[in-house]
Amino acid sequence: MKRIPVGILGATGEVGQKFVVNLQNHPWFEIRELYASERSAGLTYARAVGYGESESRWFLKETPNEEILEIKVKNVREAAGGECKVYFSALPSKVALEIEGEIAKQHPVVSTASAYRYFEDSFTYLPGVNEEHVAMIEVQQRSRGWKGFVVPQPNCTTIGLVLSLKPIYDRFGLQEVIMTSMQSVSGAGYGAVVEWAKQRREQGGDLPSELSEYRPKLFEGNVIPYIEKEEEKVKKETVKLLGKFENGKIFPAEFKIACKCNRVPVLHGHTESVFIRTREPATVEELKRTWSEYRGEPQHLKLPSAAERPIVVMKERDRPQPRFDVLIEKGMAAVVGGVEANIFENGFQYTVLSHNTELGAAKGAVLAAEYLYKIGRIK
Repeated sequence: MKRIPVGILGATGEVGQKFVVNLQNHPWFEIRELYASERSAGLTYARAVGYGESESRWFLKETPNEEILEIKVKNVREAAGGECKVYFSALPSKVALEIEGEIAKQHPVVSTASAYRYFEDSFTYLPGVNEEHVAMIEVQQRSRGWKGFVVPQPNCTTIGLVLSLKPIYDRFGLQEVIMTSMQSVSGAGYGAVVEWAKQRREQGGDLPSELSEYRPKLFEGNVIPYIEKEEEKVKKETVKLLGKFENGKIFPAEFKIACKCNRVPVLHGHTESVFIRTREPATVEELKRTWSEYRGEPQHLKLPSAAERPIVVMKERDRPQPRFDVLIEKGMAAVVGGVEANIFENGFQYTVLSHNTELGAAKGAVLAAEYLYKIGRIK
């Protein structure tokens, strides 16, 4: 088939680079345009990221294709005049609101930014969870007069939690959800990773191989018990993702949720301790079987980036662990373990791990675009 030309906004940053490696050999999409700040405009992509240079800003282990390195980067302010059929955005939220909105007047945008998550006429899409909410695209187009649309991903902390809750909510219902997160350094962006790398070097610690070229800069041996606006995002997005779409609106799910979010010195992977109370009685074995058997639309449609098993249940009591389990299903699954009943009526507790820069970022957005293409929203 002839591949669909796509553009990447914020292509030189960490998430933008993730878009490059996940799209450069994609069977349906072809990278045609790369956009970044004015500083990078006019440079080849190789020069813009310093690929192969001593001060390289290419953050990933994967190698970009030669033809991608030779693409001339354009000023992101000019993206609305581009010729691609769909745009993937890794822009900071402060600039995403304006730029994504200008592009969406004509073309679809699939975004990792939070700029369009919380409007009345918008929604966040998590493949395998809330396909019925895709009808909100028509509401957005009518209210804004757009030919295209903006579909943002949920917050990366929300993703593993909601994917683990979805099959339980559908089968047994939920009364309460309490979650404590242990979130990786990479969720705080490149600067945080670089700071962590610096501290490990100073203390004589080993660096993961993908950090070997990072210039020094975070917080070894520490836990930061507050992440700005994170808890508000998780609480708001969780009930909305599991809510019902009716008459052009999304009605949030009716269960109580509380959470506490923490940053810990782990490179990739958000680990969460989750406590739930189901509405209907269940057993630990029924929960495990419900998770293991769950398959969503990405699996039914055999989308290229979909995990074979969207939820993986581990038998060991001390798993999942980010160091060993974050790349299960190539980082595209919620990995569940430590499932137990507790003292509360219909009460259970478990651990869930998800990859914040794969499922929780660019690769998850690519999966979302695959679904939108498959159902005809992307032409």
